[in-house]
Amino acid sequence: MSASSGSSHPGPMHYDGTYVGRAAPEIDIFEALGTDAGGNVSQSGQYAPFNWAYEWPTDGNLVIPDASVTALNPYAGGAYQQAISALSLTNSSCWELTDACYAVYGIEYSPGFDNAYTSWINNGKLSWTLLSGGLVADNKSEIAARPIPQEPMYIIFNLGLSTSFVTIDYDDLTLPATLSVDYVRVYQDPDNINVGCDPDDFPTADYISTYNEAYSNPNYTLWSDIGESYPGNSFLGEC
Repeated sequence: MSASSGSSHPGPMHYDGTYVGRAAPEIDIFEALGTDAGGNVSQSGQYAPFNWAYEWPTDGNLVIPDASVTALNPYAGGAYQQAISALSLTNSSCWELTDACYAVYGIEYSPGFDNAYTSWINNGKLSWTLLSGGLVADNKSEIAARPIPQEPMYIIFNLGLSTSFVTIDYDDLTLPATLSVDYVRVYQDPDNINVGCDPDDFPTADYISTYNEAYSNPNYTLWSDIGESYPGNSFLGEC
């Protein structure tokens, strides 16, 4: 959401009267795919606005402990997001129809701009880390630095298929298929516990309540459906 003033906005506000830009960040713990090398997971963050040609500064900002298992994903994004992602070989024994074991996947992240990072875990081991220096300003595409996600987020598990993600071998696919989850654990720094969707530095509840229909009716997909105009954009001089 634009940081421009003069329009409805959940806040918070900068000292100069403009609002803090708001976003809907996404960190993918894993998305699974098969390759000639075996079962892989893509572990990524989705960002906007984008680096020029989706090229972000990897030197000193990309940490891959074991290059025999993990490599930077050649897919870098599309029209709606820049994908900063790595592909890792998985424990093939833990795929369905094999030995029915469980593999540990996860993320650890410290939000913000300075000394911030996101680390991904594959098969119980650190697979790769993105440091906040990889999201610095890009003069060529005229964007400012982007943070490691600071917004309130929730955890979602879903099992789906996508032809845009990988070629699907329908002839050899066994259906129905199951994504089995043994446990989910969330750890936080005991001195920085933050639970909920409405923290003081990123308030959300009042805005959602004001536009409750937009957030509660799945048939409404446009702001015009509830009689509102699309939020303005200061970059385009709309506010």
